Amino acid sequence: MIIPDSVKEVTVRLARADERRKWDALMFGHHYLRFIQFAGRGLRYVAEYGGQWLALLGWQSGAFKCRPRDRWIGWRQEQQFGRLHLIANNTRTLMLCEPGEVPNLASHVMAANLRRLSGDWEETFGHPLELAEAFVNPKMFQGTMYRAGNWRYVGRTRGFARSNGRYTEPHGKLKDMYVYPLSCGARERLGSVQGCASWDPPRPEEVRPSAVELPSLIEELERIPDHRRGQGRKFRLSTLLALWELARLSGFKGVDATWRYACHLDQGELHAVGAWKDKAGVLHAPSRATLHRAMMETDPDALQGALSRWVKARTPERTALAADGKRIRGANRHGERYYEAVTLVTHEGAMPVASRVCHNQGGETAAVMALLEEVDVRGSVITLDALHTTRNTANTIVRSHGAHYLFTVKGNAPETFETLHSIEWERDADTIFSQDTDKAHGRIEQRHIQTLQPIPGLIKYPHVQQIFRVTRQRYTVTTGESSSEYAYGITSLSPDQAGPERLLALNRGHWTVENQNHRHRDTTFAEDACLMRTRHGPANNAVLNNMALAIIYGFTGVEAAVQHFAMGRDKAIRAITQPG
Repeated sequence: MIIPDSVKEVTVRLARADERRKWDALMFGHHYLRFIQFAGRGLRYVAEYGGQWLALLGWQSGAFKCRPRDRWIGWRQEQQFGRLHLIANNTRTLMLCEPGEVPNLASHVMAANLRRLSGDWEETFGHPLELAEAFVNPKMFQGTMYRAGNWRYVGRTRGFARSNGRYTEPHGKLKDMYVYPLSCGARERLGSVQGCASWDPPRPEEVRPSAVELPSLIEELERIPDHRRGQGRKFRLSTLLALWELARLSGFKGVDATWRYACHLDQGELHAVGAWKDKAGVLHAPSRATLHRAMMETDPDALQGALSRWVKARTPERTALAADGKRIRGANRHGERYYEAVTLVTHEGAMPVASRVCHNQGGETAAVMALLEEVDVRGSVITLDALHTTRNTANTIVRSHGAHYLFTVKGNAPETFETLHSIEWERDADTIFSQDTDKAHGRIEQRHIQTLQPIPGLIKYPHVQQIFRVTRQRYTVTTGESSSEYAYGITSLSPDQAGPERLLALNRGHWTVENQNHRHRDTTFAEDACLMRTRHGPANNAVLNNMALAIIYGFTGVEAAVQHFAMGRDKAIRAITQPG
């Protein structure tokens, strides 16, 4: 390692897209906490000298709750969840050289990083930062780097981990917390009654599909950073991913089937997807190993980003969106306790708008919050199951994103559930709406909804405008058995915005994420039967399945669409190579 003569010669910069895989691997291999991905937004930094990496730093969205920090700022809860995006957490710091080898390296690198952090965050995410924060385990570290850099110690945490959206799981690891204002008066502004216009991140402009020529899916795939070395590389990464998607659209599942599909493509079809051409001008299909490596090594966040960009301008008006997680079967080897893909879909047609993979049980709530940061949901209704029925989620959806929520209430919110259960609905309900009877699966089902505007203070959730009870009555034709069940919910939609008929439709429409997205990923694309269980294979498999469902959107049926593409490979190729 080349040692600089002075620590001032060490520079700090953002890691480039092609360096992300190396950064992640070093952090995973050498940091005591490991590293999988950021929770929410994140930036990677590199400290280098002469092209040599000396240190790595990672910043992500600030902690949802932390008593020492919140007391130091002095903000109220409604201010807190509307301004959390103004705080960045120094979640990882890794020195790659031996202690003392470069004197004062840690404090110099941190100071240089802090000077550019807010500007880089604004350039990347559209708004500046006001505060930096960091947690230090006092049993392992003394926080010397932060103390030397004039960070302020604000207290010690109580040792609770976040589980299912709440800090209720004790882990016993108390940590010291430090904060650093990134501008003069940051503490006063964060706790003030009035906000600042520059704090609001710009929302993407609505683009009509007819206004511009939309890029094709394969053009979006070409924007994914290639993880491979240049030596011996023949096929573009976009070509390999396109072949995976073409095989999936035609009903071919797994790496062997995808390889056989690619081998049967003719020269014109190989040319359309950008296959490699030898010196004689003959186009070739990639090998099985090349296809397999592309699936295992491609960054799933980058692949999902390509899907999100392609879907963005093609999605109809998003009046209602549903989010839910799906456990990826068998993908919990090599020390990973949990592996789940959380998908945000439209109620109408179940178009997958965005998805995110979480690796820790209870991380679904944070994944949903990250998805809402990525997608413009202004004016939409977000429907979530009982896992997400928390005050934090409700406040974030309404105040930070300008949307509405509709939550199911179950036993994980016992106080609210008991309140709703104790209401005399037949007597007190404002309106009652009954839906026509449905006949399916050998049973007759009838649903009706009762709505009520709660008195102030009855339901201790922010922005609640209506509460409701849905009654489902079932009659099994073959056995003659009948049953009834009740489901409760809360929403920020007022009676003028959503009457009982629309509330019942929204409540039922939430299940499109299960009945259409999750079901087709399992039955049509055999996601649970996939044998890719390690590295990025399971996550990329889930993203490619969502990509196939996005392409199929608008067909009368998913199975019919797969048959349509299987009988005409040219139709599948046009679907991913032509714009619009």
